[in-house]
Amino acid sequence: MRHDWDSDEVLLDALRDAVSTPPGDVPPEFVEAAKAAFTWRTVDEELLLITSYDSVLDDTLFARARATTTARQLVFDANGVTLQVEVSAAGITGQLIPASGSVTLVTPNGEHETSAVDELGTFVMGSGPRGPVKFRFAGGCTDWFIL
Repeated sequence: MRHDWDSDEVLLDALRDAVSTPPGDVPPEFVEAAKAAFTWRTVDEELLLITSYDSVLDDTLFARARATTTARQLVFDANGVTLQVEVSAAGITGQLIPASGSVTLVTPNGEHETSAVDELGTFVMGSGPRGPVKFRFAGGCTDWFIL
């Protein structure tokens, strides 16, 4: 398809015509494809950090954990960002590397708690809720895991 946009007026007329097309003229499969594409706009951010270590899955530590009460260690990392977390009866402590902003503990019902990150990237939270949670921070979040 050839367009003769040799002046701003001609280009603006073509844009006006394209934008003023009634929504009923758009084929339904195009609308569905656009909606599907829109849902993927944040997939990289949502899946930025994946679990690279969970002490619950470490057989050696799991045997020891049954004998004594120990803190759960989790490490999430990807693309130069690392989040290290320790979950215990006393609460949640962690470090975000590189340090920036704050870290929010999210449940399926919404935000549970937000904690500021200090210059070393460390943060402290109260006890986490039982069930599925994830950590969110500027530029990304972890995958869901069960506390």
